[in-house]
Amino acid sequence: MAFGFGAGGWLAGTLLAAALLTPSAALAHGEAGEHVAQFQEHLDDYAADVDKLTGKLDALAERAARGEDVTADVEAFVEAWEDVKYHAAVEKVATPLYSPIWQAIGGLRQAVNQDQGAEAVRARTEQLAAVLHEGLGGLKLKARMTDAGQGQPAAEGDGGPHAAFGRIREALDHAVEEYGEGHADDAKQLIQDAYFNEFEGLEGGLIEQDPELVSRLEEDFNGTLPNLINGGAPVAEVRAKVEAMKASLAEAEKLLEQAEGDHSEVF
Repeated sequence: MAFGFGAGGWLAGTLLAAALLTPSAALAHGEAGEHVAQFQEHLDDYAADVDKLTGKLDALAERAARGEDVTADVEAFVEAWEDVKYHAAVEKVATPLYSPIWQAIGGLRQAVNQDQGAEAVRARTEQLAAVLHEGLGGLKLKARMTDAGQGQPAAEGDGGPHAAFGRIREALDHAVEEYGEGHADDAKQLIQDAYFNEFEGLEGGLIEQDPELVSRLEEDFNGTLPNLINGGAPVAEVRAKVEAMKASLAEAEKLLEQAEGDHSEVF
C-alpha cells in the first residue's frame, strides 16, 4: 500500500483542504474536550505532542535497525498516540486527516508483525511521521480560519443510541456491498461517515464502560477496515471484519443500555 505523505504530498492539498471545510465531529474521549474547544490556544502543545510521537518512531526504527523486536514498541506508540491532546484535536477539528493516521499505524504494525525488515519499518515510521505533521498543519490552518470567523458546528444525530447503532451497522453492510461492486472509495467514505457521524457521538458514554472496546473499534473504523480495502483484500475478508465489528458494536450497545438502566434506577 502506498502512502505518499510527504510535505508536499496530496494530503497537504486535497485532504488538508477538506479538513478545513469539514464540520467538527464529537470527541471520542469526552474528558479531553476542554482544550479542543479552544484548540487555537494549544497549538504549541500539539506540536510538542507530535515531537514526542515522532521521537518514539525514530527510536522504534533505530531498534529495528539493530535487529531488536519492536512489537511492543508499536503498541506503546499507539497508547501514546491515544493519550496525547493532539489525538483529540485532530479527531475533532481536522477529521479527514484522522483516519490516514490510523491507516499509517496499521501499515507500521503490518511491517513489524510480518517481519518485513528494518528498511520497511523505517519507511513506515517515516510515512507515519509525515501524516502526524500533516495533521498538525491542518490544525494550524483551521486555527487561522476559525480566527477569521469561518466554520460551523456539526449537527447532532437523531433517534438516540439504538438508532445510531442501527445506522452504523447499515453503513458497514452497505460498505461491503460497495466494495464488492468495485467502489472502494465509496466504501471507505461510508465507513468514515459511520464513525464520525454516528459512533463518535456514542463514545463518551462507552469510554466509561469499556475503554479497550472503544479503542479497538476506533482502530477498526479508521485503520484496520480501510487498510483491508486499500490493500485489495477479498470481499469475504472485508465482510468477516465487518461482522466482527458488528459483534463488538452489539457489545457496546448492550453496555450503553445497561448503563442507562443503572442510571434510571438511581433516579
